Amino acid sequence: MPVSMEIDQSELAGYSFSCLEGCAMCCLCQPELSLAELERFRKAGLTAGLTKRHIQGYSTDMPTALKLQGGKGACHFLRDRRCTEYGLRPAFCRQFPVHIHALHRLQLNANLSCRGITRGGTSLAEFGNRAIGDAEPRAIAEAMADAQYSLSSFRKEAGEAGAWKSPEETRAYGYAVLRTLREPGGIGKLLAWADSGSGAEDPEKVAKAVNASSPPGDLQDIAMLGNMDQLDLEDPAWRPVYVDGKFRWLTYHAVADRIAVEELAEGGATSPVAEIKAEDIMLLEPDAGALAVFGEYSALLNLRDHFLGYACWLCREERHAHDLATVYLGALATTMLDLWWRTCLVGKILGRGKLDGALAREGVRAFDMDCLDMPTIGLFF
Repeated sequence: MPVSMEIDQSELAGYSFSCLEGCAMCCLCQPELSLAELERFRKAGLTAGLTKRHIQGYSTDMPTALKLQGGKGACHFLRDRRCTEYGLRPAFCRQFPVHIHALHRLQLNANLSCRGITRGGTSLAEFGNRAIGDAEPRAIAEAMADAQYSLSSFRKEAGEAGAWKSPEETRAYGYAVLRTLREPGGIGKLLAWADSGSGAEDPEKVAKAVNASSPPGDLQDIAMLGNMDQLDLEDPAWRPVYVDGKFRWLTYHAVADRIAVEELAEGGATSPVAEIKAEDIMLLEPDAGALAVFGEYSALLNLRDHFLGYACWLCREERHAHDLATVYLGALATTMLDLWWRTCLVGKILGRGKLDGALAREGVRAFDMDCLDMPTIGLFF
């Protein structure tokens, strides 16, 4: 099977990146090391900092991942928010906040949960170029072969079920509804259309149908129940982390009818910050600035191959009961609703009662890492 090496770096354009002293959000992740990196760690006598246990819930025959302090805190090699083995850090650490995703091509994604990413300039694109240059050619070739095999298998399954749409066709439906998502009530309209089971005709007809839809009357309950289910996480290592403007590592999870917010320390200990009743997290009305931020994020999702792969994964999970374009638009609606609710949760944590552009950007920071962690038929490497 031919392996395509097309590389899309468009997401990085127009952004700058500077690592911020005292942030260390990236050190809360758990990278898996390549064979070459494992050998370097072995020669340096650093294997005590590796583990067989991965926070994704599986174990390997030999230690291949960096340990987390206390099993849920920061990287084993982090001290006072500084890396003690900076010169030997793995590719994941060197590439952060850029992630390399493989599907039908290579695509570079920016992790917008990183506070060091700002608008303007070209330094993030330059950083991405270095990340690609540093990647091991063998790892790239293997990742592309695996990802394209997965996509080919999905295409065959979906085609036999009459559910296949090409990436270009699927994204055309996303483009058709982006204008509605930039308007008040747009997220609710798209969700209502997706729940109607109408199916995807041509993009223009779908856009008109979405625009004519009425948001569900129980949108608040849909958002709350969906997010409370997602945040019902017993394993602390799985809980979302939001790094606020003071560089506090804030985690949150569902406990009965509340959201428990805690501050995470390097060693894995947590201290309570707040308990918020889920019913008190209301979907605030976004102003023009917030609508613009949400609109930009929905457009970003429509460009990400990872999100396309997520829709393919959902389509497969649903046994191809709906065509890929319908599943894709439903995923776009629920993801944007989740972002809206999480933004309002962040507003509660920060004591902000107005959903403006600034709070919407904080919501994206709290949400994007989780979004990039959604299951997909492609892969990050």
